[in-house]
Amino acid sequence: MRQDDGGWVIGSPGIIGIPNLSRNELNDLTSNKNRQTSRVFDKSKPFSAAGTGMVLRAFSVHPIYRKSEAALTAASLLKSKFFKKDNWSSYQHPDNWIRFQYPFWWTNLISALDSLSLMELSRDDPDIKKTLKWLIEHQLRDGLWKVSYSKIHKSPDNNRTLNSRLWITLAICRIFKRFYQIENKRN
Repeated sequence: MRQDDGGWVIGSPGIIGIPNLSRNELNDLTSNKNRQTSRVFDKSKPFSAAGTGMVLRAFSVHPIYRKSEAALTAASLLKSKFFKKDNWSSYQHPDNWIRFQYPFWWTNLISALDSLSLMELSRDDPDIKKTLKWLIEHQLRDGLWKVSYSKIHKSPDNNRTLNSRLWITLAICRIFKRFYQIENKRN
């Protein structure tokens, strides 16, 4: 659900039967102010970085919507929360930013930077610059990155996680390539 601040939150107030609804019925159910379901959403609450990151993944791959005001507003909100606690309890701890998976599922530094790089934001943006620097500082001697740098979500780096580490590293390399190609195009 889109919030008044321009970000999104995850979930709904337990709507049952969503798969059986048409798009128009679902829009009516969630957006018609005369319906009880629409009134239970509190759009004045702050955005969720986790939810906003998931929505931005869709915007970031669309050639028109990735440049939209809504997407750019959400991108600004998302990057402002890097390394910080989320506003929503289901994904609140800051360590969630530094626990990675591929393919992307939850919002973390890599999934967020992937979207922001596709949206062609500048690597010189202070939030992005800080995050790219963090990635450089945390690359291991073997050239790869860990699955998790979290103190609360520990993950062993062994043969079982090697495949994930390889995919995560590929995603990070693509992020750096995009951010540096963007700047080269501008100069």
